[in-house]
Amino acid sequence: MNNLREIYGSKDELNNIWGSGYLKLSNGKELLTVGTQFPNPESEDGLSEESEEEWEKKNLRYGWGKFKPDCLQVFNSIRWYVFFTCVFSLFQGYLVNGVINAIISTLEKRFELPSSKAGLIVSSNDFIAFFLVLFISFYGGERNKPRLIGIGIITLGIGSFIFSLPHFLAGTYRISEDLNAFENVCNINGTLSGSSCSTRTAASVSRYLYVFMLANALHGAGSTPMFTLGTTYIDSNTKAKNTSFYLGLIYAAASIGVAAGYMLGAQTLSIYTDFDKVDPEKLELTPADPRWVGAWWINFLIVGSVIFLITIPVLGFPKRLPGSKKLMEEREEEAHISAKTEQEDQKERPGWRDFPRMIAALLMNPTFLFLALATCTEGMIVSGIAAFGAKFFQEKFNLPAAFAGLLMGIVTVPGAGGGMFLGGLLVKKLKLKVLGIIRMDLIVAIIALVIGCLFFIQCPKMEMAGVTSNYITKGDFGGSSSNLTSSCNAECQCSTMTYEPVCGMDSLVYFSPCHAGCKNDYKWMDSPMGKFKAYMNCSCVQASFAYQFMVNNKSMAVETTTTAPVSTSTMMSNQTNVTAMPNAFQGICPGDCKLVWVVVPLLFIGMLMTFTTVSPTQTATLR
Repeated sequence: MNNLREIYGSKDELNNIWGSGYLKLSNGKELLTVGTQFPNPESEDGLSEESEEEWEKKNLRYGWGKFKPDCLQVFNSIRWYVFFTCVFSLFQGYLVNGVINAIISTLEKRFELPSSKAGLIVSSNDFIAFFLVLFISFYGGERNKPRLIGIGIITLGIGSFIFSLPHFLAGTYRISEDLNAFENVCNINGTLSGSSCSTRTAASVSRYLYVFMLANALHGAGSTPMFTLGTTYIDSNTKAKNTSFYLGLIYAAASIGVAAGYMLGAQTLSIYTDFDKVDPEKLELTPADPRWVGAWWINFLIVGSVIFLITIPVLGFPKRLPGSKKLMEEREEEAHISAKTEQEDQKERPGWRDFPRMIAALLMNPTFLFLALATCTEGMIVSGIAAFGAKFFQEKFNLPAAFAGLLMGIVTVPGAGGGMFLGGLLVKKLKLKVLGIIRMDLIVAIIALVIGCLFFIQCPKMEMAGVTSNYITKGDFGGSSSNLTSSCNAECQCSTMTYEPVCGMDSLVYFSPCHAGCKNDYKWMDSPMGKFKAYMNCSCVQASFAYQFMVNNKSMAVETTTTAPVSTSTMMSNQTNVTAMPNAFQGICPGDCKLVWVVVPLLFIGMLMTFTTVSPTQTATLR
């Protein structure tokens, strides 16, 4: 190189490389270009490992807008993100899956909603989430996930406030002065028992039903980003072995929230709904009164406010956390990838035109497809147990509703929460890859399937008047069809719209107090499971006692070969004793079958095994 011709600085216009400098040198024969290139300090491409860490510390900071002080960078880690996600999952489960299910019967009474319409309120959450989950996942895949998650949390908070609006729009709750209209008892020559719902108008149903449906739909829309984009955000910013553990913590927090919603959320129902407008003591109402409506709306205002507060720290996280790029480069690719997918340009952000093609690619991925089918099947089982587990204990083991619900709570909370935590912990400790996770899920699922045979265990069926046993005579019904009407309740005009079983002192279960011939004459009695009604004057129970008394005296007369008739005074004395004592009690007749104590621990193990697969399956799906 003989002559130094010239030095060009600053930028290579041809290659558009920032900060490139080059020299043009001549060796006597030809002109040579020798240059150096300096990468853009605001770009993360082409950085060395040391300079990349400095870039991440400078540009991937925790904060809001330009407010990103050093004191807040302690929160800029995956552990804090998981913590805030757990808090969100706790309150989301508390409100959406706990409180709403606990207050649905109160909403039916307060806003005159039939059960068929009230079910639309609960299902609107899943309905909207079903339609949004694919679009949100696709749209947010390459965008700022914490920002989209924050928008979702705000949407959920707005839905909570909208859910409470009918309380303020409907005015003061008007209490019916006709107590008999709320009691499903024998009302001779009166209107149809328990038929007060016939006065409900379509206008009153549609007036607030759609407000509740809209609010719960917003709950579903707001929850979707957290449980889709939030999951991938965790997986992209942590080591592979920690993903299942963190997901297990989040799902465990959600299950605890659901249990708390059932237990604590229902406690507000002991407060009168219009306590902010009237004094309930002046109304002479108590929570035991059938006309009582509790303050169902309080939880939505409190949790809605908390949800808005959770939005603040979530919005502070950057698009990705420092060190995430290195983690993704070091992570071994475990998923099944087609040749076409490998050849795609990863720098090109997919558009909506690519959406059908990407869905088709997922369906052609056998690992993903079968894991998704397994998750759907598991969801069906869990939903069925959650909805009808208490009913299973009631029907198969003749347990009161309150005690059956208590057993389900004892089984569900530690079984579901512990299972999700255990699944994540096993993946972390055993350092399982996708193949190991799938094998573990298979073994655990087989154990749960074997334990599922417990649903064939049951106690002898109770005798129900008019269904499995005759009224009065208590004879076997045989092959004849059921008939809830008998001579002892024919004039009561009983309705079969509401199942309110009572246990007669004759050991028969009656469909309702009205079907037992009980008048509106009862007193409240205490028990370990709460207060219950004891009915004093039930014609069918008294007729059954009289028949049994007659049969017993007839058999005694045959045995003693005495033909003397039973004295009228003796029969009157027995009738007086029967009338003076309670004839029937609220609820079904308790049994002495002990098989329930075999089923409860088996169901707990089954729940534990079922939920153990939740977070590992989610992790395998992400791979």
